[in-house]
Amino acid sequence: MSLLFEEFKTICFHLNRVGITPTLMGSLGLEFRTKENWGPSDIDIHVPGDPRGWEAPDHLRIYDWDKIMKVMKDLGYVLIDIHEHEFKKDRVSVEFEVSIPYLILQEFRNRI
Repeated sequence: MSLLFEEFKTICFHLNRVGITPTLMGSLGLEFRTKENWGPSDIDIHVPGDPRGWEAPDHLRIYDWDKIMKVMKDLGYVLIDIHEHEFKKDRVSVEFEVSIPYLILQEFRNRI
């Protein structure tokens, strides 16, 4: 597969070691699922986070942010945008977002 997918697998391995289960999204995720070329230019990763989504403060939106920061730093990435939770290393850009299924599950739990 592509260089971006190989990088996702590396990041995923290290996140799993600290108890975080990421979900690959965006065009890279579509490319993996459909086996068609979607021309991905970055890696979009969804992880558990605050059910308020964008309404939550940047530094609190994603759960275990401190663990993610350490993993990414150890892999040679630099945080370039806290609002977008975007990291860069060489030409690779990685963005973290709150997982949509996680938000739906939280909403469901709130209604019970």
